[in-house]
This record gives sequence, C-alpha cells and structure tokens, in this order.
Amino acid sequence: MKKATLFVALCVLFVSLALSSAFSLTLNAINIVKISQTQQTIILQFDNLENYTYIRLPNDIFYIGADNFQVETKLTPNYNVENILLKQLPNQTRIYFKLNKDYQYNISLSRPNKNTLIINLTLSQETAPYKQNIIESTSNSTQITQTITKEEKQPIITSPIKLPVYNAKDITIVLDPGHGGKDSGAVGVGGLKEKDVVLSIAKYCAEILREKGFKVVLTRDSDVFIPLAQRIKIANDAKANLFVSIHANASLDPSAKGMEVFFLNATSNQKALKIAALENDVPLEQMGTINKIIISLINQTKLKESAVLAKDVSDSVYQLTKPIYPSLINRGIDQAPFYVLVGTNCPSILIETLFITNPKDNEYLKDANYQQQIAKGIADGLMKYLDSNKIN
Repeated sequence: MKKATLFVALCVLFVSLALSSAFSLTLNAINIVKISQTQQTIILQFDNLENYTYIRLPNDIFYIGADNFQVETKLTPNYNVENILLKQLPNQTRIYFKLNKDYQYNISLSRPNKNTLIINLTLSQETAPYKQNIIESTSNSTQITQTITKEEKQPIITSPIKLPVYNAKDITIVLDPGHGGKDSGAVGVGGLKEKDVVLSIAKYCAEILREKGFKVVLTRDSDVFIPLAQRIKIANDAKANLFVSIHANASLDPSAKGMEVFFLNATSNQKALKIAALENDVPLEQMGTINKIIISLINQTKLKESAVLAKDVSDSVYQLTKPIYPSLINRGIDQAPFYVLVGTNCPSILIETLFITNPKDNEYLKDANYQQQIAKGIADGLMKYLDSNKIN
C-alpha cells in the first residue's frame, strides 16, 4: 500500500514538474480600453514577453502567438472585440480575437516594455463590404477554429527587448492630495475627512519616493484650499514626468467599497461620471458637456501611457494592501473626465483609495499603517512604470 502511495505521489510530482516546465511565460491580464469612438486599445500584460507573432486572418480575426504560455486572467471580450479564444498548439499558444464585422479596422502594435503588448484598433465608420464565406457555422469559436486551418503564411513581427534607463534625480513626480482647507472632500464614518486622509497618504508617498532619489512636488503640504486649475499649473510648472491625484471615494450606498484607479477619458459609464462629478464639484447633469470638452482636448499618446500607469499602480497598491485588509475589493482601472487630469502634460492618474463612507473601508483609511501601505503601493507602481516605459 505504501509503495502504491509513493508511486502515485511521484507521478503527481512528475506531472507538476512537466507542466511547470512546459509554460515559461504567463499572460497576467487583458484590458480592452475604449479611447474614443474610433480608437480602442487591447493591453496584454505578460511576465516577460521576448518574441511574439501577429497574424491577421479573414473574417475580422487576428491572433497573437508566443512560446507556450499559461493564462491567468479571464478572456473577456468588450467593445468591438466580440470573442476571444485560446488555442494551444504543440510549440505555441495563440489568442484569437474576433472583431465586430460591421467595421473596418487598421491594426497596429507596440510594446512599451518587456511585459506589455499594446494592440491599437482604429475603426472606420464605413461598414465593411460583405464577403461570401464557405463557413456555414455562425458560432464565433467554430468560425475561428475552421478559419485557422485555411490561414496563409504572414510575416512574423518581433520586438527586441529595450529597457529604458532613467536616473531618479531627473524624474519629477507630482502628488496631488485632493481637496483641502474649506473643501473637506467626502466626510465618512465618525467625521473622518477625505482631505486629511489623502494628505497623510501623499506625505508618506513623497517620503518614500524622495528616499529613492526622485524629485517630488506636492500640490499642497498642509490643510489649504488649492483650486483645480492651480494644481494643474503646479504640475506643469514643475515639468512633471508623472502626476498622481490621491482621493477617497464616497457613496450614498454605505455598502459600496474598494479601491479604484482612473485615467482621463470621456465616458458614458454612469458610475464613473458620478465619481468625476463629485471630484470636479459640478452637478452630474453638466458632465455631458465636460465629456465633449475632454474629447476635443485629449492627447492619445498620454491617454495610452496613463492607462498603463493606472494598471501598474492599481496592481501594486492591491498587492501590498490586500494582506492587511483581506476583504479588500479591487475595482480595477477605469476612465472618467476629471478636471485635474485634463491639463497635465504627462501620464496622469487619479486613485480613489477606499470608500470613506463604508464602515470597514473607513476603519482602514484612518489607520496610519494602512495609509503607509497605500503610499508604498503608489510609489512601487510608479517605479514599476518607470522601469518599463520611456519617459519623455
């Protein structure tokens, strides 16, 4: 009996070792971001992507292939990406993307760092001409599987690893603790004020970054009121390389909880619009006009960089604070028209640390140790971004 048990254990060990060696690469996340009515971006986050293959097929299908890799994220389609299919071949793993056939697409790829592959989709308003296809099935996954067998050879696109080198003393980071002075921001359980919490977090974060050699500018370092336009001027006068506005979220629903990181963009998402209206201190009904202004002012390059920065900071903050706050909810990254992010000339994000109106979130927000961990998470996320992205 013992010999049989030992044999089974050895078999299990052999299989696990074989599986671990089979996958030398991991896909950690897929984010599909709508930048404008005609621009969408697919962001693939790997742990270390050296080479990849991009093939575009008929029927609005394309795939990204790489050495065998495992997928540790949901393959969730969104916007014009109607279906995502994973296919494992003997020497390559492929992810197939099926696009909405009612549009025409110009597809371009870029890789800002060794971990990130960005697929840019430019949509044409013209309806794609109908092309007869011999495939009878209307199932997306079936259509993809059958089309694969008919693909023609396409050129392989590879990207060399180029890690940018930066000197911390040449990087200026502007931290913007929201509200202040006569503007208390949101007021939570027990009278805890947003303006006090975010100032404390910003000071902790500034200390960490300065110890690493970065030049750090705070838009306020005391309980004073600074108009939104003045905060933008401070960032641009300092020639900021990165800008982070720090806030605490609020809701009429006391059960709403969790952290979230935003980057600038117009949106139709009512939840994001409500948060932006609160931080912009304007009525919700005015946000439609603001959306139109944002679209006219938006810098596409800055938007894409800000989306990557938001993801890096979100991941780092969550990783550091989750062990302290086991029931922490990560609401991910989103886009919204925040005034304070409009005029900055660098990648810019706004972090809503937790809901000050949620009793449990509030308990952690007022804890100095938790504030320090949020600050360290923000600092780590900024450095993660700098390690992998070229700063202009």
